[in-house]
Amino acid sequence: MKKVSARMFFTVLWRGVCQVLGWFFGLFGYKRDGRFAKCVWGLFATSAAVFMAVLSFVFVYSAYEFLRDNPRISTWRNRGESYTSYVDAEHGICFYGPAHGKGYVYNSCTGEKLLKNVEWIAQPMGTDSLVCFSNGKKRGYFNKRTGKVVIEPKYDRAWIFSEGLAGVEEKGYIKFIDATGKVVIDNGLIHTFYTSYMSGYVFHGGYCKVSNGKGWGLMDKTGKMVLPQVHKYIIPTDDYALWCVRRGKEMAVLDKDLQPVLPFAEWFIDIAEDAIWVTMPDHTMRRYDLQGNLLNDFCISGVEMLEYETDEILYRTETAAEGGGENAVPVVSDYHPKATARLRVYRVGADCTGLGLMTADGHVVTLPSYKWVRAIGPDLYLCSLDGINGVVLNGKGEVVR
Repeated sequence: MKKVSARMFFTVLWRGVCQVLGWFFGLFGYKRDGRFAKCVWGLFATSAAVFMAVLSFVFVYSAYEFLRDNPRISTWRNRGESYTSYVDAEHGICFYGPAHGKGYVYNSCTGEKLLKNVEWIAQPMGTDSLVCFSNGKKRGYFNKRTGKVVIEPKYDRAWIFSEGLAGVEEKGYIKFIDATGKVVIDNGLIHTFYTSYMSGYVFHGGYCKVSNGKGWGLMDKTGKMVLPQVHKYIIPTDDYALWCVRRGKEMAVLDKDLQPVLPFAEWFIDIAEDAIWVTMPDHTMRRYDLQGNLLNDFCISGVEMLEYETDEILYRTETAAEGGGENAVPVVSDYHPKATARLRVYRVGADCTGLGLMTADGHVVTLPSYKWVRAIGPDLYLCSLDGINGVVLNGKGEVVR
């Protein structure tokens, strides 16, 4: 079989296309040397050029988006993402993060670059002066007032300084170093463990939250576990004066010395700015002050009246369009007028953890043990236990069978 070159293939293909077009345009009086032919071919050439230009633009733009957004192909970043942030405004120390590639630490007063090839920085808390940085491979620390490296980047993972100490990872364990790089806590108890909501191995109020993957605990600055790693979660207040802890189904509030403000019990605790709100197992809510003193033993979040349909039947006439058209015709319908029931329904908690019945003068008839409550008579109420099934209660809170 004779081999056909690519040039010959496309030449024959093009001539075939031209013959088809010539036949088609011939149906409308097309002649190769006439004005009509020149107009047709000019229009065709212009359309083809525009089409190829649009196609080329789409291809180039698609390739640009692919290269820009795919980190495996390119390190491209939007140029609008470059930024400059102060590390120490008093001394003019800044960090420049470019749109792509690595940044640097520089003195904004002199323009001198103090530290190059910096991928990112993480500033310390409080009065600590060492800034954690990464060169893309290892992590170390530099002085935020001078921009000079104090601890060379040699750690696979490292966290910010807090209360004079910083957590670093070595061989799968977390150790803590001081501002000179000396290891001061190496108890071998803290395995590398991360969760999506973990802020890092940092100290707050003299304690660091640590986990063994099964439970949370607190470690002091000597490396001693002052709260065992058996808690589901440990949440401090903003000023770290109180710690809300959960162990199994029980919760407690501890002070800054880890002494109980509220002991462990099967209740739900929410610490607000000026009070501690406690939801009891029976869905009632109590309010304590921040020292653990009971202020109110029964709190509710709202009260509403209940309406029911009476046995009386009334009729009303309304107008409606006949058959979906524009001609309005009268329509008579019946309905049961509504009346107000004797008892009120009260809510407990911002998320309505429970509903109960009470009198109009504020006396509680039932505990807030129900998901929803409906009046079905002057003094008869349908109360749901699980959101679907329920019981019928009378005005005394007794189950009616």
